[in-house]
Amino acid sequence: MELKNLVILIGIFFLLSTVSVISIQASEAAVRDSRINPSVDGPEEFFVNETVKYEVEIRGAFGSENIRASDADNWTLQTESTLEATIDPPEKESTTSNIFTVNVTVHEEGEGHLNFRAYCGKDDEVAFNEKQFEISVEKPERTSVTVRNPTDVHIEELEVALYINGELKATQTLNDFEPGEERKVTFEWSKRGLESGEHTLEIWAEERMVMSRTFRVEEETSSLLYAGVIITVIVAGVLIFIWYKGRRRRQRRPW
Repeated sequence: MELKNLVILIGIFFLLSTVSVISIQASEAAVRDSRINPSVDGPEEFFVNETVKYEVEIRGAFGSENIRASDADNWTLQTESTLEATIDPPEKESTTSNIFTVNVTVHEEGEGHLNFRAYCGKDDEVAFNEKQFEISVEKPERTSVTVRNPTDVHIEELEVALYINGELKATQTLNDFEPGEERKVTFEWSKRGLESGEHTLEIWAEERMVMSRTFRVEEETSSLLYAGVIITVIVAGVLIFIWYKGRRRRQRRPW
């Protein structure tokens, strides 16, 4: 009975060893190759909880030959984010196409990057490479306005547009707008790229202005400048304290 148990244990050991060797060989089979180049087309700046689309094309050479979509046995794309995000799909494989579409929704504000890892398999060999895509995610400004159909006719489509400093930033279309009907329209927009100072925001419904207001963009002060000021104040305070203590000691001497 003990011999039988020993044989079973030895068998399990060899089985686990074989699985480990296979796993190591599989991981070593994927070789990084800088000629495998995932080309990314998509936005670098967008809003928190906004779903944006990226199109990734895996291009390059495998060994000494350029790869076309039909040349490889399979293509695989894995996508990760350094920010909290929902990625759909996080991994996808294809035997026919080297072009992938990935939808990304980031749930926090900040600077980060998307990491696209592309694999190409051909004749039992696998090559891969990575591309880091820098992204900047911010919370949007929101402006709401009530739009009314002042006419006595039905409007099939009414375009409402938001302008900043006369430049078109966003549009929305209201469908089946009845006479006298009112609807609330909310725009999301960004101060990104605007110079410091006053700016004008306008909302138009076709040729009729619905809203006009001004807003300010404050000049950003570098955090390094703030740090420099704080350090200067601290050092100045220490020097004044040392000078004051030395002066007090001199005043106490009887000679």
